[in-house]
Amino acid sequence: MCVRARVCVDEVRRAVNLMASGKAPCIDSLPAQMFKAGGLNLITNLTHLFQNIWNKWSVPQEFRDALIVHIFKRKGDRSVCDDHRGIFLLSIPGKILGRVILNRLSKHVDDIGRPTLPESPCGFRACRSTMYMIFTARQQQRELLLSLLASRRHSIRWTELLSGKFC
Repeated sequence: MCVRARVCVDEVRRAVNLMASGKAPCIDSLPAQMFKAGGLNLITNLTHLFQNIWNKWSVPQEFRDALIVHIFKRKGDRSVCDDHRGIFLLSIPGKILGRVILNRLSKHVDDIGRPTLPESPCGFRACRSTMYMIFTARQQQRELLLSLLASRRHSIRWTELLSGKFC
């Protein structure tokens, strides 16, 4: 699907289903559960709204506004500001539109960007984990050390390994 194509009902339905239930709503007091239980009629109306936003290239201010709430971290002194964290409460329709855009961009990067993107940012791409990269680096390090040990007549001391002076 083209990134610039019209928003379709399936995209909005997928984005609504990915919303987390039980989270605090923003100023508009519309919880995510309402959008999940709204059915096809609500999804269709959201799709028309998103298509209008998409065609005008202008996101409503209500979708961009956030309510910042300070929450105590449950450690330290309540009167100290550093012992609180801020969370942003965003409007649920704005989050759904953001999810539609994110899904489109992710698919675009996976389809079009595959030959141009490096393999290194594994923690931020589908089917690639940072743990796999760490495992691969350790395997390569082990093979290097084994080849160095085999090429030298005497063994490498652990202090040489830790300091990097074994070559």
